[in-house]
Amino acid sequence: MKNLMELRQKLAAKKQEMRGMIEAAQGEKRGFTDEEETKYSSLEEEMRGLESEIKLEERAQAIAMGGAGSQRTPDDPNHEGEFRSFGDLVATYRTNPSDPRLNEYRELAMGANISGGIFVPPQYSDQLLQIATEFAVVRPRAVVIPADETSPDASINLPALDQGAGSNMYGGVEVKWIEEGGEKPKTDVNFRDLKLDPHEVAAHIVVTDKLLRNAPAIDSVVRRLFGQAIAAAEDQAFMFGNGVGKPHGALASPAATVVARKTAAVITYLDVVTMLAKAKLGGSLVWTASQSILPQLLTMKDDAGNLIFQPNIAVEIGGTLLGYPIRFTENAVALGGIGDLTLSDFGYYVIKDGAGIFIQASDAPLFTQNKTIIKAFWNVDGKPWVNGPFTLANGYQVSPFVKLGNPTA
Repeated sequence: MKNLMELRQKLAAKKQEMRGMIEAAQGEKRGFTDEEETKYSSLEEEMRGLESEIKLEERAQAIAMGGAGSQRTPDDPNHEGEFRSFGDLVATYRTNPSDPRLNEYRELAMGANISGGIFVPPQYSDQLLQIATEFAVVRPRAVVIPADETSPDASINLPALDQGAGSNMYGGVEVKWIEEGGEKPKTDVNFRDLKLDPHEVAAHIVVTDKLLRNAPAIDSVVRRLFGQAIAAAEDQAFMFGNGVGKPHGALASPAATVVARKTAAVITYLDVVTMLAKAKLGGSLVWTASQSILPQLLTMKDDAGNLIFQPNIAVEIGGTLLGYPIRFTENAVALGGIGDLTLSDFGYYVIKDGAGIFIQASDAPLFTQNKTIIKAFWNVDGKPWVNGPFTLANGYQVSPFVKLGNPTA
């Protein structure tokens, strides 16, 4: 049988060469020459051939190891070609860095200009992101563009409708009824470029060496903690980021609308109703709020004396507010600040994933304490799909991102 590791190394080398060609052309702000186009097409054909060869070899080895019709999985303790879990991968990387199983993932990290780290295989990075999604507000509701295999961190320009103030909600498209055979009216669509450039973001955790030697514990504890940290970091940037070296947050963008509250540091039923009236309806709205508003929210009443927010007291706090789900997040400002309560449709937010996830582990700073620092890092960018509120046909203005502000003077 063929050496599966060598085939994977050849595949990684082909992808790196293709990535280098793309980056060189982009650096010179030009397209491929005819010669480069021919070479790239040849590399692409070789890459696909290697991918097919690897799949066939994996099947052949699975049959050889387990008999016809059987296939071993990474969770099988007798499957020595793969790691059994994310914890096993981390523990091996830290305690046995010369393990040949790490070579491929180390080379993939080097191909992405990551020195001293390893690439986390999709089956484990997907687990981290799945945990992150459980806690995240924005990512599960946004438009997510996955990383490109050959150039994951390259900038991408998307056509986005220019729906700023003063335009209608379809980017300048006019619709008219015409008679049969009549001349079709011209439309004037205002397009703009939405450039997404993945930025690097990192999270780290300190663990004892004793815990590090316990792969199942690392898998359950570290994987969950990293997933929660990823969700919190991304949500903060996707909602409130200033766009400098990080994503541009939806609620910090010109597309966001601020509704003045009736009384300072107070949230009233009228405030909530006014926010809903200024939101772009028809999508998938979600309230986000600071936990500090709970005493006012749980005792809020309408004009008839009915309680507005009545979550099930037998389960975790949650529920809906005026028919839309509400999520409490640590990223929201405290009661009285602008944005202590927001109402958003994150379907108007675009996320571009880049390379990663990668991990590094080192005991250098904490050697005498028998502790290790584990760092996970990845690349991502995000921006609102629109650059201003919508103006409806009747002149009324709404927004997919609404936040409660201060009282008017």
